[in-house]
Amino acid sequence: MRSKRTLINMAYALGTSFLLMLLGLATRRLLVFNFGDEITRASQVVEKLFTFFSIAEFGVGSVISYRLYEQVAAKDEEKISKYMSMYKWAYRAVGLLICALAAVGAAALPWIMPGADLRVIYTVYGLNTLSTLSSYFLVTRRLMYTCTQQGYICTRIDFCFNVLTYLLRIAISLWWPNYVLYFGVTILLNTAANLTVAWRFRQDFPYVRDTKVTLEDFRALGIFRDLRYYLVHRLSNTIYGSSDTIVTSRMGGAAQTANLGNYTSISDNVTNVSTKILDSFSAAIGNIVYDKTAAQDDHARRVFWGMDLFSYLFASFVATAYFCLFQPFMTLWMGPDRLLPLGFLLMFCLNEYVGWNHRMLGSYRAVLGHFELDQWFMVVSAAANLVLSFALFIPFGIAGALAATVVAHAIMWAGRVKVVCRLYMTGALGRYLRVQAAHLLTLAACMGATSWVCAQLPGGVFGFAGRVAVAALLPNLLNLACYAWTSDAAYLREYAGGLWRKIKNHRRS
Repeated sequence: MRSKRTLINMAYALGTSFLLMLLGLATRRLLVFNFGDEITRASQVVEKLFTFFSIAEFGVGSVISYRLYEQVAAKDEEKISKYMSMYKWAYRAVGLLICALAAVGAAALPWIMPGADLRVIYTVYGLNTLSTLSSYFLVTRRLMYTCTQQGYICTRIDFCFNVLTYLLRIAISLWWPNYVLYFGVTILLNTAANLTVAWRFRQDFPYVRDTKVTLEDFRALGIFRDLRYYLVHRLSNTIYGSSDTIVTSRMGGAAQTANLGNYTSISDNVTNVSTKILDSFSAAIGNIVYDKTAAQDDHARRVFWGMDLFSYLFASFVATAYFCLFQPFMTLWMGPDRLLPLGFLLMFCLNEYVGWNHRMLGSYRAVLGHFELDQWFMVVSAAANLVLSFALFIPFGIAGALAATVVAHAIMWAGRVKVVCRLYMTGALGRYLRVQAAHLLTLAACMGATSWVCAQLPGGVFGFAGRVAVAALLPNLLNLACYAWTSDAAYLREYAGGLWRKIKNHRRS
């Protein structure tokens, strides 16, 4: 059942996301050229500010979800209902707190965006406030779909509303270039999507009932203790995710911030697609960790090393593709005057590699809890990101800000390794470090060989098509040559073989 649902989740993610990516790229180009750098910068900065305000969530979703995985595996309907009710009331409190933070944060806008039109930035800010608050009050039912590996249901609903959102944004950009309408349609359709999920939730999980919860319920489960430790994680992740845009807006100006957003909008689209695919595995990881029978044998360790190798293969491919394709694609999409320097590109690719390479490790870390074990890694990560971003921007520009992000991300990774190797993969630290050193060497070989071959190709649309083919094939072939028959790949070979047999049997039936 796990394999079947993982396959369904992946199929829906791939089937819906390609069109959304194309629509997103078209919408981004229209935003930049039809509304200008100032509105584009305001949109990016305000979005990152609300990402920062999300620290008010205190990680309550993650803390409750890793407990919910255990109850879903045990099929304890009473506790599932209790946890979902706690989740709902916690998010209502979070929504009110974010509203208060938004009121305070409005005062920082002139400092972050010096010289900007205050009327524009406060209008965009107000619209984002409404959009964010509507999400916090309506989004909680999605957690149950994630924990039961039925995220594809939410994906189907979101796909319909996202396509409509993009089409309306394109129409507004072309025929009614009004930024209030442009951002306003997102609020309406996001709310409609969440209401549709809520309606479907009542059909799919009739046994999940609203139950009375009190502060004592939160205390009895140790939620407040976990939240105290997880807040550190939440704050560090938030600073990591939003600092580059805010620092660039303050120190680099509107044009450079808009150019940064062009690159990050592409990676965000790729991340959205990839996360939906990898979240299918993440839900399965949560079930495996709390499946007491599976944890008693060697299967759990084989799954871990297989998932870790899968993370590397994916990360290596993404980093290599970005390094070889970003600049030529940006030239075709936005024009050569919108390119950022090669130093920025290298740091960007390294940061993407670090993130994707420990993506599955992060999933293990999230479901294990005990957030106190790596809280100081998160503190150091956040501090390093803030201090180094401003310090390195002065001599190195935007590449320096990205270098600070790479350092902070690596520190975060080290903390997650500590937790997983202590609580789950005991005795595996030495092997993990050796494996990662080997991965770095093969990453360098993939990036070097692929970029050299791509450099021999001509420019233009046909040259870019050739680069896409090279970037899609060469790094994956090199990695397969190095890792396909290793012991770490054994689980992946078995898993792929099982999926292939299921697909053939399904076709026959």
